[in-house]
Amino acid sequence: MTILVLSNASMTTALVSHLWQSTAFVAIAWLLSLALRKYPARVRFSIWMFASLKFLIPFALLTSLGAHWAKPNAQPQVSVAFYTVIEEFSQPFAPGNASAAGPAVLEHSANMRSSGFVFLATLWLCGCLVMLVRWTLQWMSARRVINDAVRVDVGREVRALRRVEAEARTRKPIPIVITPKAMEPGIFGVCRPVLLWPAGLSEQLDDLQIAAIVAHELEHVRRHDNLISAVHALVEVLFWFHPAVHWMGSKMNEERETACDERVIEQSAQPEEYAESILTVCAFCIESPLPCVAGVSGSDLKKRILRIMSHRSGVTLTIGRRALLAAAAALVLTLPIGFGVLRGQVGPVSKSGGPNSEEPRDLPKYDVSTVKLASSNDGRSMLQFTPDGTSIHGVPAQMLLRFAFGLEADRIIGAPSWAQSNRYDIEAKVAPEDAPKLDKLKAEDRRAMLIPFLEERFNLKYHHETREMPMYTLVVAKGGPRLTESKVEPAPNPDDPPSTAGTPKGPMNMRGKMMMMPGRIESQGSTLDILAHSLSPQLGHTVVDKTGLTGKYDYKLQWTPDDAAGPMPGGPGGGPGGGPGHEESAVQAGGPSLFTAIEEQLGLKIESTKGQVDVIVIDHLDLPSAN
Repeated sequence: MTILVLSNASMTTALVSHLWQSTAFVAIAWLLSLALRKYPARVRFSIWMFASLKFLIPFALLTSLGAHWAKPNAQPQVSVAFYTVIEEFSQPFAPGNASAAGPAVLEHSANMRSSGFVFLATLWLCGCLVMLVRWTLQWMSARRVINDAVRVDVGREVRALRRVEAEARTRKPIPIVITPKAMEPGIFGVCRPVLLWPAGLSEQLDDLQIAAIVAHELEHVRRHDNLISAVHALVEVLFWFHPAVHWMGSKMNEERETACDERVIEQSAQPEEYAESILTVCAFCIESPLPCVAGVSGSDLKKRILRIMSHRSGVTLTIGRRALLAAAAALVLTLPIGFGVLRGQVGPVSKSGGPNSEEPRDLPKYDVSTVKLASSNDGRSMLQFTPDGTSIHGVPAQMLLRFAFGLEADRIIGAPSWAQSNRYDIEAKVAPEDAPKLDKLKAEDRRAMLIPFLEERFNLKYHHETREMPMYTLVVAKGGPRLTESKVEPAPNPDDPPSTAGTPKGPMNMRGKMMMMPGRIESQGSTLDILAHSLSPQLGHTVVDKTGLTGKYDYKLQWTPDDAAGPMPGGPGGGPGGGPGHEESAVQAGGPSLFTAIEEQLGLKIESTKGQVDVIVIDHLDLPSAN
C-alpha cells in the first residue's frame, strides 16, 4: 500500500510566511526612513533596528502568546473582514491544494518536495556555517589586537576620556589600550567595552579634537551599538540568503555613525574641529574591517563631513512625536498579540461534537494508528467503531472532519481541496487497558476522539466562528407526518454473548438502522434528527430538525438523485457510507425530487432560511504524516 508522506509542508509554509512578513517590514522601514529623513539619525536607526529584530520574532510566536492569554468567547462579536485581512497577512502562503491525482503521482510529488526540502535545508545550513565562521574569524582577529595592545592610565587621550565620562556621568570607567597597528579608534566588547587607540594618533590631534573623537566612541558605548551589531550579525547568519538583511546592515551602520556625530555636536563640540579630527583619523589610519569594533569612520565620508559642517542634526523630536513613534513601535508587537487574543476568543473549538457543547474529559486516545491512501477507488466509504478503536475505509479527510465535529459540510470552512478528493484507509486503536472504556462512551465522545488524531496525523489547526449562513429546516407539512413509529426494543440481556467484532455495544448501540444509497433512504428506528443530518449533504446546506417529533420511526424515502450529490453519511449503526446495494439506484429516472418526496412520502417539508450557526474554520491541514 502506498503511504503518503509530507511532514515538511507546515515548516516550509511557516518559513515562507515569516520571510514575507519580515520583508514587508523592511519595505515599511525604508518608507518610514524616507519620511523621517529630516529627523535625527537615531530615529531612523531605531526603525532599522526594529526591522532587523522582526527577522528573529515570527508573528506566529506572538499570535500564539496572545491566544494563550485569551479566554474563549462562546459568541464572539468579531469583524470577519478584519479577521480575514490579518489572517491573510499572517499566513499568506497557506498550504496549497493537492492534486486529485492517483496515489503514485501523490507519492512522487511528496518525495520530490521532501528531497527539495532536504536540499534547501542543507544549503541554508552551509551558508549559516560560512557566515558564522567568517564572523568568528573577525572577532578573533579583533581579540588578538586587543590582547597585543598595552593598557595605559596616563596621556592626553586618557584625560580626555575621563573628562567626557564625567560629563556623561558614566558609572564605570572605560579602559584605553594602545595598539601599534594603524587602525582607527574604536570600541571593542559588549559587557566590558575597551577603547582601542592607535599609537601616534594623539600627536596628530589637538586636545579638542581628541575630546571629540573620544566623545564619539563613548556615544557608541552609551547606545549599546556593539550589542545591536551582534544581534544583527545573528540575523545575517540565519538569513544570509536575504539581500535585504545585508542592505539593512549598511543602513544601520550609516545611521549609527550619523547619530553619534549629531550627539557629539549637540554636546557643544565645534563642527570644524570635529570634521577636521575625522579627516585626520582617516588620513592617519586605515578603516577597521572588523564589524565587531565600533569605530569613528563609516558611511559616506563626503556626505558625513558636509552634514557635520552644516550642523544639521535634524528636526527636534517633540514629546508628541516621540509618543507617536513609540505607539507605532508598540503596535508592531501588540497587533499580532491582539490577533492571537482574538483567535483565542473565537476558538478553539470544544472537543465534543459541536462548538458549543461541553468539552469531554478523560477520553481515551488512540495509541496506534495507520493512515494509507485508499486501496479501492469504487467510491464506497465506511467508518466503523470497533471494540478497541475505529476502522475507516475510503473516507476523505473532509468527511472525517464532519464526523469528528458532528457538523455538516457547509459548516466546515477552509479545508484544502485534497481533503475532499483524497480518500484514506485508517486503522486507529487505543491501548489495551483503555479498550473497556470505549463501551461506556457516548457516540459524540467516540467522534470527538478523532479530533486529537487529526491534530496529530494531519496537523489540524482550527477555530470556530459564528456566521450567518443559508440553511434548511425540516418541519411537519400540512396534513401531518406520514411516519410509522418504531417499536421500542427491549434492553439488552446481560447474559447474551458479547457482540462480534465491529458491532458497537452498550451506549454505542443506538439500535436504530439507516440504509442509504443514491435516491433512497430506509430507516428502522432512527430519529428525525438523524434524517436531517443525512439530508444535509444532499442539499448542500445544514438541515435542522424543527419538527418537534422526538420518537424513532420506520420509513422509506425514494427520489430521483441529483447527479452532483455526494456520498451520504451513515447512520448510527454504520457510519458514513452506503450499505448493501450502494452502487444501485432505487428509483427510475423521472421520479420525484427530494423536496417532493419528503413531503409526499413522509409528510414533512424542507424550508429555506438563514440563521446564525457555529462553523469550524480550518486554519491549517497537512497531508497525513508518516506512519
